[in-house]
Amino acid sequence: MKKLTKINVISPIISLLILSISISFAYFNAIITGDETIITGDAGTMTIKYDGGPDIVVGDLIPSSNSFATKTFTVKGNSSVTQEMDYNISMVMSKNTFTDYGLAYKLTSTNTNNNGTIIPSTTYNMCYFKTGPTETTLGTGIFTGPTSGEKTHTYTLDLYFPEADYQSENVGKTFEFKIKIEAGTKPASICESLYSKDKILAQYGGSSSISVAPAGTFDNINGSTDNLMYKMEDDYGTSYYYRGAQAHVNNNLIFANHQWKIVRINGDGSIRIIYNGTCPSGTCTINTTGTATQMGTSAFNSSYNDNKYVGYMYGGAAGTASTSRAQATTNETSSTVKTYLDTWYSTNILNTDYEDYISDTLFCNDRQLESEVGGAATGTGFGTSETYYAAQYRLYITKTPSLKCGLKNDRFTVSDTVKGNGALTYPIGLLTPDETAI
Repeated sequence: MKKLTKINVISPIISLLILSISISFAYFNAIITGDETIITGDAGTMTIKYDGGPDIVVGDLIPSSNSFATKTFTVKGNSSVTQEMDYNISMVMSKNTFTDYGLAYKLTSTNTNNNGTIIPSTTYNMCYFKTGPTETTLGTGIFTGPTSGEKTHTYTLDLYFPEADYQSENVGKTFEFKIKIEAGTKPASICESLYSKDKILAQYGGSSSISVAPAGTFDNINGSTDNLMYKMEDDYGTSYYYRGAQAHVNNNLIFANHQWKIVRINGDGSIRIIYNGTCPSGTCTINTTGTATQMGTSAFNSSYNDNKYVGYMYGGAAGTASTSRAQATTNETSSTVKTYLDTWYSTNILNTDYEDYISDTLFCNDRQLESEVGGAATGTGFGTSETYYAAQYRLYITKTPSLKCGLKNDRFTVSDTVKGNGALTYPIGLLTPDETAI
């Protein structure tokens, strides 16, 4: 992977703000009111003290595998009663103009005095922040009373600006960040296990060992019996993709109580996955073939007598003939399959803890004509004229699939209108023919 040169932060300096707070409360009524620092119950008091030390101020950043800032803080509990004392730690990003996955963190936890339960260290080498203001819950720690004096839980938070091609988009970006500790319990947010990029690449010797597929590879569009990883440019940068037979490729993933297959690492560092079945509570046998690997069945479009129905979205109402290519490719009406996938997403992902970890990375609905990528003039792309599209030319004539989406109008995204079209309701879509062939 090409390493970036130094990125100068042009806006106000990047600041990491970690505040010092003190929380004291009684567990006898489990209520904190007003701005009181100590609440006394019939059986005594419990106090949590948080000392995070001074703020950290960071200037220019260079993409690196090493952390650019480290913050060690302690949570201290002191109780003379038998009840447990729970506290929750969150990371509050009040401002973040970096792109998704531009910043990362790692938590290391130590039960200094062996009392109670600490928030677990992050399982993965790095977990990733999404762009914009966010609050990420690390989890709940517990002190067990009586503590027989003050006991300490120690946490070290490392922040990273990871090496990646897409970091060139983060010149001049800023963020503001703090740690928040409060009484009570909250479920931990899911660490970005979907973004274990370094671990995936390490299986194949790291990014420097992964090459472009040799000439002639795609004469066999069904793949091979090997377990390989190649690289290819997409609309964000360098993408790394699996190639080989199912029995040989180790690309299984459990996420959101479902099982998935990793297709590739997108050029922005996110992971493209395809559904492979359910996995309640994260425990299941990995499916191989058959209906168990399916969400269900759906027509791509219920209507098919017009070129506009090759669209994941299309112009005009269903049943109304298209009158121009521009009108046919207007992203106005959802296809039958888009409606099906949107319903699945709203049932299984929307308003869950998993939603924060879905990336708004484009899905390509490639409607370029064959003539626009070097082929013969074949059809108009609207109405009932026989039309051949770019994928046909790449996969069956030149045998050179592409991960780039030629037309911005065909790059389906939810809110990103820089790379994509911003036409999606939810960040879910379909693989392209090229992605199935690589």
